[in-house]
Amino acid sequence: MDNKKLTFFDEVGGAIVIRKVHKIFYDKIYAHPWIGQFFKTIDQTIIESQQNDFMGQNFGGPSLYLGKLPVAAHKHMYINEELFELRRSLLEESLIEAKVSPENIKKWLKIDAAFKNGIMKNSIADCEKRFFTDELEIFDNPSKSKWDKAS
Repeated sequence: MDNKKLTFFDEVGGAIVIRKVHKIFYDKIYAHPWIGQFFKTIDQTIIESQQNDFMGQNFGGPSLYLGKLPVAAHKHMYINEELFELRRSLLEESLIEAKVSPENIKKWLKIDAAFKNGIMKNSIADCEKRFFTDELEIFDNPSKSKWDKAS
């Protein structure tokens, strides 16, 4: 008899469900007028594959992720609280659309939130180039008027 404890990777439905969620999620991300700006130069299938491997591994699945850790991958991006919360809400919508159970949505979002401090910046001054020729990625929320931005 196998007494192996199920991981969250198993509970959520494994790679099939993770891929489904990330396809829905990145379709939303790439279509979004603000957050989508960060992804203009990145092929969606590549970022989906990396996120599938990264989160799958963090859910207790196979160790397949070979990319940069979140701090290094996002250090040149100005991701503030508002942008991080927008991302979180798009992820939650995607989880609901993928028919992930409410209990597993809560667990998924908790695991995802553990990376917040490594990704979010308190100010533009917290951003760093990854390499000499790199540009910082700083995008204003296009839905805010110039009057909202001044306040």
